[in-house]
Amino acid sequence: MCLIVVALDVAPRYPLLIAANRDEQHARPTEVAAWWSEQPHMLAGRDLQAGGTWLAVDRRGRIAAVTNIRDPQPRAAATSRGALVADYVSGHESAERYAAHAVRAGAGFGAFNLLLFDGNELHYTSNRAAATRLGAGLHVFSNAPRKVEWPKITSARAGAERAATHEAPLEPLFELLAERYATSPPEQRYRTAHFVVGPTYGTRCSTVLLVDASGQVTFAERTFDAHGRPSGEMRESFRVDRAH
Repeated sequence: MCLIVVALDVAPRYPLLIAANRDEQHARPTEVAAWWSEQPHMLAGRDLQAGGTWLAVDRRGRIAAVTNIRDPQPRAAATSRGALVADYVSGHESAERYAAHAVRAGAGFGAFNLLLFDGNELHYTSNRAAATRLGAGLHVFSNAPRKVEWPKITSARAGAERAATHEAPLEPLFELLAERYATSPPEQRYRTAHFVVGPTYGTRCSTVLLVDASGQVTFAERTFDAHGRPSGEMRESFRVDRAH
């Protein structure tokens, strides 16, 4: 199950920290994070099956991330949830306005948690829970609606509190994302482990995104194979351009 940790105005040097795991079927075709050719200012991985993404940032400092929500009665959706991330980051609407748009369009998507940052405000929206602006603090989401506290949410919040105190939080955040419980039953592991290992489904990549007080962005992604072993790493750094 996916995990997203957001620290807003918590770390002394970094107004925004994001750490996220993408859990997915290993057979689902994916491109690692890169600048998109058709959206050259957007940096994101790509779901080659549906065309969207799970986490993206652009040179203006717009950021979005999505998780699915476990639904006991899932329905076929007309559009991939990943389209919401790409559409928002490549667009111009404020986080608040796009959050409202996502609520109106929610019936066309599978159940989702969507986080939106426009450089000023952080908003949460969903088609299974009320939309809201998120203030300063630590915000953690997995594959349950907001305010449903799975064990991994509690432990990730505690780990993020520790990581945010580091002068250089990138590696501590990757260590947080790497915590796994390989011996527990699958259902318990999905709700407890930050990093999921399995032959057909598991953590495909871990991403850490840092934005410092000067607007310098660091985006780092590590990818993994079906055994949970590292298979690649990329890192990009750029300064937010508020002029566009």
